[in-house]
Amino acid sequence: MRLKLLAVIMLLTLLLIGCNKAEDHTYSLDFFEVSKVKLDNLQLDNINKIIEEKRIDNELKAFLFKDNENGQVNGGVSLNGKSFYIGKVSVENTPEDLMGIEEIEIFGKKAVKIYGVLGANYAQAFYWFVEEKPQDSIIQVDGQTMEIDLDDDDKKEIVSTLGTVPETRIYVWKEDSIYASDINKSIEAKSVSLKDKEKQLFEVYFEPNKPEEYVYFKDSFIKR
Repeated sequence: MRLKLLAVIMLLTLLLIGCNKAEDHTYSLDFFEVSKVKLDNLQLDNINKIIEEKRIDNELKAFLFKDNENGQVNGGVSLNGKSFYIGKVSVENTPEDLMGIEEIEIFGKKAVKIYGVLGANYAQAFYWFVEEKPQDSIIQVDGQTMEIDLDDDDKKEIVSTLGTVPETRIYVWKEDSIYASDINKSIEAKSVSLKDKEKQLFEVYFEPNKPEEYVYFKDSFIKR
């Protein structure tokens, strides 16, 4: 009789654990350190046309330009009189609202955002942290990007979304470096996108036609 009672108690315990797991909608996110963009020297005679320029101060500026080889739009920065090439920014004839240079604040740091599109559903942005050392000053982010304070600490993070079936990443500052999390992979979701910027609300699909709402909090995704 005692053995049967113990067996029943163990079974009930396992069932309760299973229920708690089913009701637990908090997912820990996996993060990886973001690589910095390698800066290459830019020869001014390779510049065919300056499209846009943003001067930060007398020694710092960012610019978009076309070179002598093709019609694509490239990005460059000037640091203390030296010019550097950062990469392809956008295709030729990109609409003005999809390409440009902006001064922003991200992770509580002063930055310049250089953004454009390289094809259908393929946007990207470079973030230049102007107060950092040159070799640690620029990251490249794939996807449509926006800056938003996800954890209400008065410092904005980066959210990027890429693809017709949305794949979303969060970029955060911790341990004196920039880390990113691929949310789709971390929580094994089919689709993730930022639905409401004001409410910091993400829309998640684990299966078709069943959207769920989540928020980011302390390196985790929590169901609303």
